[in-house]
Amino acid sequence: MEPTDRSSHVLRAARAVLCALAAGWLVLLAACEPPPPQLSSDAAARAGQLDEYRLGPGDKLAIRVFGQQDLSGDFEISPTGQLSMPLLGQVEAANQTLADVQRTIVSKLADKYLVNPQVAIQVVNYRPFYILGQVNKPGAYPYQAGLNVRQAVAIAGGFTRRAREDAVNIIRNGGDGKEQQVEVPVNAAVLPGDSIDVGRRLF
Repeated sequence: MEPTDRSSHVLRAARAVLCALAAGWLVLLAACEPPPPQLSSDAAARAGQLDEYRLGPGDKLAIRVFGQQDLSGDFEISPTGQLSMPLLGQVEAANQTLADVQRTIVSKLADKYLVNPQVAIQVVNYRPFYILGQVNKPGAYPYQAGLNVRQAVAIAGGFTRRAREDAVNIIRNGGDGKEQQVEVPVNAAVLPGDSIDVGRRLF
């Protein structure tokens, strides 16, 4: 073999070794990569509850009709429970889920105005929650996604010395639009519009 051929052969072999080493390092780095963060079971449950959250007056929605800028925008649910939208007028939204409202808007647009309308909708501002009873600062507070009772109590200045700390009563609208009152533990999810009543312990 000529010297030049031998040199080329050596260079090709060296490149192959370097490529194999680099591939090995990439595999090792991938194996050491930390797994993506996972929601705790409680946090996942709270996120799931928001998917089924029933909208109410004070919630503000971002509604986007693709290709129709004039029909898109941010709309707040009125005290009567409706959205006032261009072309469509009043759209019932109170006690509906986001999916319900999306279907209603798509149906109304398809009925008279657009062929195969594409609509995206999300909540941009939730109505407040309320906390009463044995907390240091009772009142209305802005809602934060993922909120639980313990965090809501902390926002309201914490429990008073006479508070019952293991459970509270939550009053919220049910799927039938009627108010329901349930006793829940302090790690239970809080939804927008909830009224949390912190009771007094017996002794």
